[in-house]
Amino acid sequence: MKKGLKITLLVLLVLLVAGGIFFALTPTRKLISFLAPDIDHLRVTDARINEQTATMNLLAEVKPSLLSSFVDSMEYEFSLYGTPIAKGKKTFSRAEQEGKAQVLKLPMTMNHNVTRELVRRQEREGGKVQAHLEAYSDLPLVGPREFDINQDLDLIIPALPGQELIDVKINDFGLDNMEMTMTLLIDNPNHFDFYVRRYDVKMQLKDHMFTSGKLKKDYLIKAQSKTPIDIVATSDIQKPVKTAFKTIFGDKDWPYRMVTYSVLEPKSDVVGTVAMDNVKTGSINVMQQMKKIMKTNKAQKKAEKEQKKQEKKES
Repeated sequence: MKKGLKITLLVLLVLLVAGGIFFALTPTRKLISFLAPDIDHLRVTDARINEQTATMNLLAEVKPSLLSSFVDSMEYEFSLYGTPIAKGKKTFSRAEQEGKAQVLKLPMTMNHNVTRELVRRQEREGGKVQAHLEAYSDLPLVGPREFDINQDLDLIIPALPGQELIDVKINDFGLDNMEMTMTLLIDNPNHFDFYVRRYDVKMQLKDHMFTSGKLKKDYLIKAQSKTPIDIVATSDIQKPVKTAFKTIFGDKDWPYRMVTYSVLEPKSDVVGTVAMDNVKTGSINVMQQMKKIMKTNKAQKKAEKEQKKQEKKES
């Protein structure tokens, strides 16, 4: 009994001496880093993308270590292939804590001129995002401390989908209104599919017409593929008589400015809904479209006439 107690005390003494030597030889800053909380379960939400910038929130679940507790504030910088892509500072409320794990919402703003090719490279190679975090938290019996955290994150940043107007078909042209079908090619460079849930278009044709249209159905855009989508739009024609005269005798190519707003829903557990704003400019050959309409109408009338003849012959 006494022998066993002596052995136990000896083991405890050895552990105590070893621990003392470890703490004596290890810098304080490195010791504190061992107590740093763990960051996991990353998700991109509330993404808004336009042609210049992308804004989004990064949700990160922080699991406390043995001694670390609530994270009061954090300074953060994210890099991709050694290039900084986003940084910021955020103070957190205890109302944001869910159970033992604390969920942080970190705002991010990225410039496409810097990140576009980096994100596309990440899509090809599967590279990780490097995070440098300075988290501030209170340690029991120690007080406020700063945790310097460097961590590689499995964070997927959504790449900017391409949008190209590939066809405009005028279905009907009247004195005071016009209906057209616009075909846009959506290029999805991401490794996940997404649905186009909403697509709103507003277009100004020269100084004569204002066109607006919406998506009639959802479209599934497969990963790393291009898919055409059709949008039917109607126009109000300003000064219809003057517009008709200019259509027949004036400029045949009408410049346009098209503003779009779309909502994408990725089939991904780590990327939430993405809203996109876009502006496109170009021109439409109105006379050429008018000829197509007349040709289509002529063919339709001819088919109807032939059908009536056939029905009369059969009767």
